[in-house]
Amino acid sequence: MVTDPTRRTLLKAALFGAAAPILPFGCSSTPNTPQSSQPSLIGCAITGRDRYSVVVADQFGQPIRQLPLPERGHGVTSNAARGHAVAFARRPGSYFMVFDYVTGEMIRLNKASPSRHYYGHGVYSNDGHLLFATEGERGTSRGIIGIYDVADGYKKIDELTDFGIGPHEVIVMPDDRLVIGVGGVHTNGREPLNLESMQPSLTFLSPRGERLEQRSLPDHRLSIRHLAHDGDNTVLCGQQYRGEPDEYPALLAMYRSGKELQPLYAEPEQWARFSHYIASIAASDEWILATSPRGNCYGIWSKQSGELVELSPLPDASGVVFNQGEFAISSGSGTVITQSQPRDKSSVFTSIQWDNHWSMIA
Repeated sequence: MVTDPTRRTLLKAALFGAAAPILPFGCSSTPNTPQSSQPSLIGCAITGRDRYSVVVADQFGQPIRQLPLPERGHGVTSNAARGHAVAFARRPGSYFMVFDYVTGEMIRLNKASPSRHYYGHGVYSNDGHLLFATEGERGTSRGIIGIYDVADGYKKIDELTDFGIGPHEVIVMPDDRLVIGVGGVHTNGREPLNLESMQPSLTFLSPRGERLEQRSLPDHRLSIRHLAHDGDNTVLCGQQYRGEPDEYPALLAMYRSGKELQPLYAEPEQWARFSHYIASIAASDEWILATSPRGNCYGIWSKQSGELVELSPLPDASGVVFNQGEFAISSGSGTVITQSQPRDKSSVFTSIQWDNHWSMIA
């Protein structure tokens, strides 16, 4: 059987032309972009067969330093006030690793207890004093947000629960509310056990764990997984479709306070390109960008109209962040795309096989 990292490597060259952009590509290659020593981006990477790392890079995606990971990583969060970052293991994950992204020193390797696992994501509180991590109970997939005290060596001090099963990503809003992408899937390892009865939701909690709001999509087979917000009050959620293989529902939805989740629009054949899975999401005032490593592509939607305006090929399209007027998109092929709006993009090649997600150091 072909392993997942091997599959990703084989797809790099073969699938680059599998999707055509809706708008002209207009891509200029800038392979000699000068490297900066200033840490700007952090993401997990595949470094070989069964070998993984977390990479600190400059604003162009060029690596500054790498730290080995004990197992494959997934999401990353950073704390600029302390110079810390945390890499979370891919679900069902057995660890999260805290490190100093300036010096490359590992600060703590936190192992999950035998009855728990990590779902691959976490986020610092806005003041940087706490770390929130998505966790699950083995055997039941009961959803938990673990709360860790940064100043006390990342000691767990509390847990939030009673919001559903299978939480994947958690983010923090500017007003300190927690938003959880509750996947709703009970699993044994990575095997789903309850696809007919799954109950995904977009759930809002107060920092004390009070459930403030919970929204669902009409199709319960759309597992809500990855999240982003636009710096204000708009939340984007990306889904994994767990229904019929020849059906292609909307995989991206937008939430504005007090309203129902609004699915974003693309034609079914365009949604088919995303292979039933949205990975990373980022948003600006005007645009929403979402990647699909399984579909080897990314799309850009108008925030105003909710319509897809560009669909571009990118082998193993992975992380995306928005900073200072530009999106930066990583890929398992080593290519990094910088794009400010549809049609306006450039690319560089890095030596890194980027994996899953990026974190921007604010």
